[in-house]
Amino acid sequence: MSRITFLDNAKPGKNNWWRYILTISLIAIGIIGGSIAVGAVMGIVYIAYLSITGLTDPSQLMAAIYSLNSEPFFLLIAGGISYIFALLMLFIGVRFIHNRKFITLVNTDSKFDFRRVLKGAGIWSSILLVSLLVTFIMDPTGVKFSFNPLGFLVLVILSLIIFPIQASTEELFFRGYLMQGFGSLTKKTRFLKVIPIPPIGKIPVIPLILTSIFFSVGHYWNGSTPLEGIDLLLQTFVLGITLGIIVLGENRLETAMGVHIANNIFVTVIINDPSSIFGGLPSILSYTPTPNLLIDVTSVTLWSVLLLIILFWNKKENLVNIFRIGD
Repeated sequence: MSRITFLDNAKPGKNNWWRYILTISLIAIGIIGGSIAVGAVMGIVYIAYLSITGLTDPSQLMAAIYSLNSEPFFLLIAGGISYIFALLMLFIGVRFIHNRKFITLVNTDSKFDFRRVLKGAGIWSSILLVSLLVTFIMDPTGVKFSFNPLGFLVLVILSLIIFPIQASTEELFFRGYLMQGFGSLTKKTRFLKVIPIPPIGKIPVIPLILTSIFFSVGHYWNGSTPLEGIDLLLQTFVLGITLGIIVLGENRLETAMGVHIANNIFVTVIINDPSSIFGGLPSILSYTPTPNLLIDVTSVTLWSVLLLIILFWNKKENLVNIFRIGD
């Protein structure tokens, strides 16, 4: 493979800067509007249920609705449905605003490969299990057994429905739409015109870094403290870089989708942090780590490097292409 063709998928479409602004705005409207709609419907249903069971006092009903907003299962369902709206808006933007086929966000051969999704999910799940074993060895008293059979069954069913949609939508947006978009837009200008360097869009690593920054910033708010937020931001940046390298190295999105899906299911179903937004979910294990930027970022980097070694064993040329200047 002599070049990164995945970034070229945006060429047949219309790539004016305002089309990206309009599509991103539609996606934001889809997420916000979907969340509001889901919240309203579930709130009405919950009020009706409480009324039937005998709770009719307005102040108590409002308190119950307020508590619903912090219920992890509610947040999980509402978030999942909002991503369906986001995916719909992304499809509309790509298909009708950019005048492109939606499959161009996924690969260069227009054939979705489910085997790669399973491959990415299987390898990353195995690595995460090893990391969990290392965590238990280093801090055996920190990992708590919190298994609840009925709640766990519900969680598994919801996770297998919601996280493939949520993670795939994020991959389609960040590693597909945005990375191809940055690759297309930055080819039209020079970083500094006074310096004789090629357009930055011809260096695939630049769109990779830009999308990873945007991907990580949104995760800062998942932390319960500023330190946790920064810790999550840095870890997510490393994961974003890793997923982007996989996409550029394979010229397709499916393996990265599988890794992302497996990651989100693992940190929700297998083990989660009780202080996180989904901390109340009935996972098998719970673990509340003390944020340590050096250890945490180093750990996720090592596991990510291991993932890349496994995926690109005997395919090192694919990785070298990411740092080459294109034609």
